[in-house]
Amino acid sequence: MKTLILIATLSLLTTITNAQSVNYDVEMQRAIKMLDTAKTKNGYFNTINSFKKIAISDEKEWLPQYYIAYCNLVLGIRVYEDEEAKDNTYDTAIKYINKADTLSPNNSEVYALKGYITFMQMAVSPQQRAMKMIPEANVLIAKSIALNPENPRAYLLKGQNTYYTPEMFGGGKDDAKPILTIANEKFEKFKSKNLAPNWGKTRCEELLKSYN
Repeated sequence: MKTLILIATLSLLTTITNAQSVNYDVEMQRAIKMLDTAKTKNGYFNTINSFKKIAISDEKEWLPQYYIAYCNLVLGIRVYEDEEAKDNTYDTAIKYINKADTLSPNNSEVYALKGYITFMQMAVSPQQRAMKMIPEANVLIAKSIALNPENPRAYLLKGQNTYYTPEMFGGGKDDAKPILTIANEKFEKFKSKNLAPNWGKTRCEELLKSYN
């Protein structure tokens, strides 16, 4: 009798766990589709709120935290023009990517995004921040590459940072081209797993077109 009860309990727990997993996947897919179509401030806010709900219900998952950070980054780049608003949203992005880092240490995708956010924080006030934050961003992206040499986003961001960094600080458009070429090659080979980050290919192609 005890054996039957134990089997029934384990079966019930397995069913609950599978249901939770399916629900997480469905909600994440829905939120990622929202992100892919978001173009306005409200669109990004709604997407952020969707990821936040998932993050609350699935506290141990790093991807919701990652996508909240990414949404805030894109919001700062594409929507906000005011420097204070950009700074605030990048600060929020850093907070969430640090949460993702805690949940998934030594994750190439996390370090790549953290490097991207850091570079954009620098870009808000380059005269005051470039000397400190360009090296910080480059170190983060270098770690991303070290953790996964096949991550195309890491090479894209290394190339993009080089592209927009003045030659006096070790950058320049000419130096960026071979890095972006490598990134493009890696994007061609890269296959994203379910729910995993899959952005950057279009941006890489845009930068390479500037050399034509």
